[in-house]
Amino acid sequence: MSNTDTPAETPPQRQDAPFDTRDFRRALGRFATGVTVVTCLDAAGHPVGVTANSFSSVSLDPPLVSWSISNTAHSIEAFRNAAHFAFSVLALDQVELSNRFARQGADKFGGLAWRAGEGGVPLVPDCAAYIECRQHAAFPGGDHLILVGEVVRHTRADRVPLVFADGRYSALAPHPGTEAPALDAAPDERHPYDDFLLPLLFRAYTHLYRNFAETLVKERATGAQMRVLSVLASRGASRPPTLLTRSLLSQSSLDEACESLRAGGFVASDAEGRLAITAAGRAKLTDLLTIAAERERHSTEGLDPAETHLLHTLLRKLVRQHEPDNDPAETADPS
Repeated sequence: MSNTDTPAETPPQRQDAPFDTRDFRRALGRFATGVTVVTCLDAAGHPVGVTANSFSSVSLDPPLVSWSISNTAHSIEAFRNAAHFAFSVLALDQVELSNRFARQGADKFGGLAWRAGEGGVPLVPDCAAYIECRQHAAFPGGDHLILVGEVVRHTRADRVPLVFADGRYSALAPHPGTEAPALDAAPDERHPYDDFLLPLLFRAYTHLYRNFAETLVKERATGAQMRVLSVLASRGASRPPTLLTRSLLSQSSLDEACESLRAGGFVASDAEGRLAITAAGRAKLTDLLTIAAERERHSTEGLDPAETHLLHTLLRKLVRQHEPDNDPAETADPS
């Protein structure tokens, strides 16, 4: 059969089943968006704001943008009648603000150091970008009202934007298919293990831990003690076999750490022979974790927040693949 004889592709058949709006929402969730707080002033001059990810560019000349608000939203009349509205594009570390403005009935602006933008419209502090608009048009759009704004002012900051996809917050990261940045070293100076995960993790650990270990000495603690306190704080009172598994320590290092922690009053044995963290131990761990967080910020300052977030996410996923949820040593008969 020649190419001209090939039958045309059959279009997909329409289904008789009712339209599944829930599944449609899940399909839309595959389209990753930014997150904005849209604000205006109501008729009495009070600030109004909602979280929205329906923001979209419409035109460059004239500069137009749009978004949509549910017909059942409490603030719909305020936005319908507002002469101006603005978009505060949230940054990666502003999830709490997104959740705050997504709630109904709360005092969304309470304690918030917002500033007035075009037409007195409130702008949320420390955002990745601001787009301030004059209301241009409003159209009915099914169960939503579509609002179009003419941009009168816009600013942006050097902040990583927050992303929303598949019903949860996400972070931007370089696409794995894009060209990797050039290495500082010449090709013949690359370490022979640069392409292998395990040695890369070991080398990264060595560099990251070195300075922190010096800090631990000043705090009269060791990495082994911190691991034991962390396990007991997160998993509760534990028997020695569980501690050995969870802390990833050798038996001798575990014994030495537990002995020092007992002597300092940071851990104590319960009636069943399990080791438990004390109030003093929790306070000690809090101090150590605060120091660790500061050292980590210093050690990863060459990465942007999205890369650091992605690194944490991938390492947690890798750990969970190999770490059991339930520890047999903890549920076994101690006798």
